[in-house]
Amino acid sequence: MIFVLTILKLSAQDTLVFSQENSSMFSNKYFLYPESKTFEHKFNTDDGQLWYGKGTYKIKKKKLFLSFGDSEKEIKDENRITKIYDPINKTDTLLVEIIDKKLNSASGHIKFKEEYFYGDFENGTVEIPKSKFENIENPIVETFIQGSLINIELTRISELSVLKITAFDIYNNYHFESNFERILTFSSDELKTKDFYNTTNKRKVKFIMEK
Repeated sequence: MIFVLTILKLSAQDTLVFSQENSSMFSNKYFLYPESKTFEHKFNTDDGQLWYGKGTYKIKKKKLFLSFGDSEKEIKDENRITKIYDPINKTDTLLVEIIDKKLNSASGHIKFKEEYFYGDFENGTVEIPKSKFENIENPIVETFIQGSLINIELTRISELSVLKITAFDIYNNYHFESNFERILTFSSDELKTKDFYNTTNKRKVKFIMEK
């Protein structure tokens, strides 16, 4: 009877959130979307890292079967690097715009060799004197997007006016969970898993449904 009631609850709500118990120092949650039979898993650690997965699920014999798909595709598809050239109005400064589509804001930094260049407080634009690239053919600058190091080659530096970097949730350090199956056990308003997220006594972790 308890399991039947749980199934009815799963069908009636738009989103069900299960949070790992005893997780004051981090956040580990499963988001179930009954209408589409899809889910998301978000495990945020206290050092700023995010394990993220998404896919489809099915329920069978008191088990929740989570089929993780390509969890990074939609996020990575938002990443864009655009170079704007102006051969007529050449400037001595390269402007770098770093736009986070999740935060709807511009901010960030660029690294060249061992020097960091940070965005302006007002508009987030990074300004790099082109003199930094003197006598270097096609210099390479670096930045981080979603925890991954990105190398960007700058060609035709004298004509390059603006370097525009656009991405979703730039500053979260992502670890994508993709293309595997995870099975959790149902018990009333909670889930149990064989994973040992941040536990020392190797007991099964419980996820409690948020009210």
